[in-house]
Amino acid sequence: MTRQQAVDFAAARLVQVCDNPRLDAQLLVCHACDIEHAVLFAHPEIPLSRSEESLFRSCCSSRLLGTPLAHISGKKEFWSLEFIVNEHVLIPRPETELLVETALQCIAEKKVVKILDLGTGCGAIAVAIAKERRDCTVVAADISTPALKVARMNAKRHGIDILFIHSDWYENLGRHQFDVIVSNPPYIAEKDPELDAHVAQFEPALALISGESGLEALERIIGKASRYLAPGGHIVLEHGFRQGQQTRRLLQQHGFEQVRTCQDLAGQDRVSCAHLGAGQAQRSP
Repeated sequence: MTRQQAVDFAAARLVQVCDNPRLDAQLLVCHACDIEHAVLFAHPEIPLSRSEESLFRSCCSSRLLGTPLAHISGKKEFWSLEFIVNEHVLIPRPETELLVETALQCIAEKKVVKILDLGTGCGAIAVAIAKERRDCTVVAADISTPALKVARMNAKRHGIDILFIHSDWYENLGRHQFDVIVSNPPYIAEKDPELDAHVAQFEPALALISGESGLEALERIIGKASRYLAPGGHIVLEHGFRQGQQTRRLLQQHGFEQVRTCQDLAGQDRVSCAHLGAGQAQRSP
């Protein structure tokens, strides 16, 4: 079986489980053969070795069962960086890059900045921001010990110095104050009928589900943010595409100013951000 034949074999079978079966098939071949995409395109005629074909067929079987491609390969690209992922962390989504872009805009004219990433997961957001702003201090918190282990590996992989803290949101942050709080928290309602079955099966519920309304995590983050933000600080939050208005209302209710929502590439509300006026900042406990 050549590389091209392997792609054709997988693509024909993956139609039933994914939106872009040919791309998935190509990525499975690349993973099995340990090659880059460009190498596959340049040399599709090369036969798979016995071990490569065995791994390829095993990967195909896993993908047909709905296992995410990122879990099969153990990696996912985000912000043009490759991140280690597993079943303990949410797989980074392309739309979350808007969160990074917005956070970077908030600190574009500031020289000394301290940033908090709440619910860091695999560390993609924290690493991406720290990679762009080497002058910043980045603190990343998560309640999941296995997720923090993955995040630490990713920070080391990219040569980034981040302080990781095991914490239920702000619980173990002490008296730290930050110039920016950024978070992609869980924001799906418990009984949301639109939640993809494969996402629910393979990704951690802790990173997906947020109570009956889907707003519990956002409410907790926004409710205490002023205690941990320095005067003039910013908060930048990802949320569901139907939660823009509710998130803006929560921010306004807690004294935030310059509240706005940014749309993703699909034109959907995805990220809301706001500024904390100097008079609204509180001391952390």
